[in-house]
Amino acid sequence: MHTPSRTERRDPRSTVPHPATPPRIGAGEAVVIIVILILAAALTVQGTPPGQVLQVLAEAGALSVIVLRAWSLAPLRMARSALSAVSPA
Repeated sequence: MHTPSRTERRDPRSTVPHPATPPRIGAGEAVVIIVILILAAALTVQGTPPGQVLQVLAEAGALSVIVLRAWSLAPLRMARSALSAVSPA
């Protein structure tokens, strides 16, 4: 019998594994998307050529992915929790 992986859900009535539902967008990702869209609107209103707006959007999107992925790494999570434990609230 097939053993489901951690990314698969198993229906107890079925022997066919089902793929897990994709994770929902988190608050951090939502904020980044909103900021990028506001940046694009501001650049467009200011009169920036569409090609440059698209270039800024591509760079901002790539940077946001890098920052959000780096922020979610385990060593940084541990450092963040250690800093929050010693910092005054």
